[in-house]
Amino acid sequence: MDSSTLPKQPSDSSSSFTLNRVGIRVPPFWPEKPAVWFAQLVGQFALANVTQDTTKFCYVISHLDNKYAAGVEDVITDPHPQAVITE
Repeated sequence: MDSSTLPKQPSDSSSSFTLNRVGIRVPPFWPEKPAVWFAQLVGQFALANVTQDTTKFCYVISHLDNKYAAGVEDVITDPHPQAVITE
C-alpha cells in the first residue's frame, strides 16, 4: 500500500481526536451458564478499562453464535434506550 493512501495522523498533540483500542478476550458463550459467561465479560471489561455501555453491548452481541443471537433478536435490533447509551 502506498503511504499516500494511508490516513493522515494529527500532527499536533492538541488535537481533540482520540482513538482507543482495547483488547478483550471473550470466552465462548456458555448457553448452560450464561451468568458465568457474563461475569467473565465483566472481568474482561474491567481489565481493559471499558466503561462505555455501547462498547460492552457491541462486544456481547458480536460474540454470540447465530442461534443464540436469534433468541434475543428483539434486544439486538431494538435495544432499550437506557441499556445502550450512544457514545
